[in-house]
Amino acid sequence: MTKPCSRRLLLSTLLAIALAFPAHAQTGPAPGDAIPPAFDSSFQVSEGLSVRLRRSFLDAIRWSVGVEARDKLAESFAERSPTEIWHSLVAADGLPTGNVADALTAYWVLNWVTANGAYEQKVDNGPVRRQLQRALASDPDFLALGDQARQQMAEGYVLNFLLEHAALNDAIARKDIATLRTLAAASTARFQRQMGVNLLALEPGPDGFAPKAP
Repeated sequence: MTKPCSRRLLLSTLLAIALAFPAHAQTGPAPGDAIPPAFDSSFQVSEGLSVRLRRSFLDAIRWSVGVEARDKLAESFAERSPTEIWHSLVAADGLPTGNVADALTAYWVLNWVTANGAYEQKVDNGPVRRQLQRALASDPDFLALGDQARQQMAEGYVLNFLLEHAALNDAIARKDIATLRTLAAASTARFQRQMGVNLLALEPGPDGFAPKAP
């Protein structure tokens, strides 16, 4: 288990990374329409690929943020894999590992909560997952991906989820309004730039994310 003092240092490091480090995952799809029959966005996990992706991610952090940041994050990942940490955070929302739609759902919900300051709102992940699965099912580029490309996409979202989740929860715990506003602006800009989606104009509902009522 991480010691309290090193945990504080790690959270400070993650905050810096979440603000400075660009999203690692591929650009995700915007919500779509009908799901084709028997559509499956899962993949066979390669442990070797997970190790390579983690090493690449840490190397990128080393060059974009610094050696100390890389080492602190590597220490955390040595205790539990990123996927194990991620699953401990989202399992209660019904999101398993090994599926792009689940990784993407957690990432969308976290960024919507961050952008809108909806820290106390409980978002039903089920409708959002179905909505994003429809988007994946209608994306020919995604349908052409093999297992390794799907795993790379999903684990990219997992890694970024962990960074952003840690930074957000640390700021909430410290009641750091300035940092919360900075994180909100970063999430809003990230989704607008990468996905062409204005998170501030959406709200979750029975069919997933939809435009906010006037």
